[in-house]
Amino acid sequence: MNTPYKYNSDNRTSTAYLGTVDHKSRTGKLIVEAMRREWKRRGNLEGKGYRVVLKGRMGKDNPNAFKYSVAAKPKWSWSARTFGAHSHQTIRLDDAAHADIYVYRRYA
Repeated sequence: MNTPYKYNSDNRTSTAYLGTVDHKSRTGKLIVEAMRREWKRRGNLEGKGYRVVLKGRMGKDNPNAFKYSVAAKPKWSWSARTFGAHSHQTIRLDDAAHADIYVYRRYA
């Protein structure tokens, strides 16, 4: 990822997706902070609550990929305390190379 923020609507099914950010860089952190401020402002104007969520993406050649592989998950236990090996897994932000930004409406 050459730019700190990228919006790519190709192959996206979620209407909550805002873009991908390099969340570990200084510029990326400023972008995330600006997104959170903007959606908080919009929520105050509209009388609705929004929350901005970062979801980690693995990226190419990530040294933490082994934590999320099928080999890392024991086959005998459904409740093993490992990170992944599912199609619906969540990548921790500490392990992620990039993060997708989503905005969701809070229900009061």
